Amino acid sequence: MLANNTSTQAIQPMPVPTSYSRVLARELDLQEKDLHTLLKGTGLQSDVLTECSEVSATTEQQMRILENALLLTQAPELGLRLGRRLLPATHGPLGYLILSCPDVLTSLQAFAQYLPTRLPFSTVTITQNDTQVECRLTLNIQASNSIQRLLQECFALMIQSIGEASLAQELVDARIELQHAKPDYHHLYHDYFHSPVEFSQTHNRVIIPLTTTQIANTSGNTDSYRVALELCQQLIDRLPSRDILTSHQVKRLLLSHPIGSVGAEQIAQELFITKRTLQRRLNREGTSYREIVETILADLASNYLGNPRLSIESIAFLLGYNDSAAFRKAFRRWYGISANEYRSTL
Repeated sequence: MLANNTSTQAIQPMPVPTSYSRVLARELDLQEKDLHTLLKGTGLQSDVLTECSEVSATTEQQMRILENALLLTQAPELGLRLGRRLLPATHGPLGYLILSCPDVLTSLQAFAQYLPTRLPFSTVTITQNDTQVECRLTLNIQASNSIQRLLQECFALMIQSIGEASLAQELVDARIELQHAKPDYHHLYHDYFHSPVEFSQTHNRVIIPLTTTQIANTSGNTDSYRVALELCQQLIDRLPSRDILTSHQVKRLLLSHPIGSVGAEQIAQELFITKRTLQRRLNREGTSYREIVETILADLASNYLGNPRLSIESIAFLLGYNDSAAFRKAFRRWYGISANEYRSTL
């Protein structure tokens, strides 16, 4: 029996962010004109997917969207495909939380606490004993077997991605237990999971050796990432509540990911348009993708320099520069003085 050392977040009566449906639409390779097919029967309009502000759907609407996706793709393995896309960064601030946690166990505990605020039909419990850590999923909804299976697959892949984000390597020593029966496409599991999977189990859970969960987060700079999360959220809050301009949508998306982790191609995909269309729309607004990125970097750099806890090297790292020399050169281009001179004026 596992010791009674748990981290559990009760279900909250809150809606589901449509950011997950945007991830799903990208997996289906839908374009702007096709988005309505994914939302059929929900009462939602396509702009809930094209606007990058935090719009929400009810649990019932989210389940209908998943059903629509299965009908559109006729791909029973969609849960595997979607789950592989649900990296920490897709959970909004959770991406920063994972980076700021000191080890794998703390990352998993943060996930357990945070996930129900994003997916309120789920509860994740983390339990540990002297040898292992158990991550258990409970789904608090009535859904078809195909949807239950899809969600179970997504859960297991999310746990795997969180562990691997901290370890910076594949999670190979876990054991994955899923309640659904072995599907016809079970041979595909080897392409997605790096640990053994068992079917028709009593619970949906991922069991990881305790020693693995105690390995330090390889990303380091944990305090710096907490500062980065707070500042990026402040900048997001300054944006209009409705992103009418494409430039505002791009800014929101860039600030919602760890800086430097996405490029123009991915931003265009998140807007369900081509990179060329993105460039054309930004040109009409008198700006460019590069100009937006430079503005964000300059704004973040200025704010970071006001924090005495952050060294120039840490700031360069947070802004995605490989070395502080490149950052110093960019800062002088933005402000006409060195970063140290700028800091001395604050």
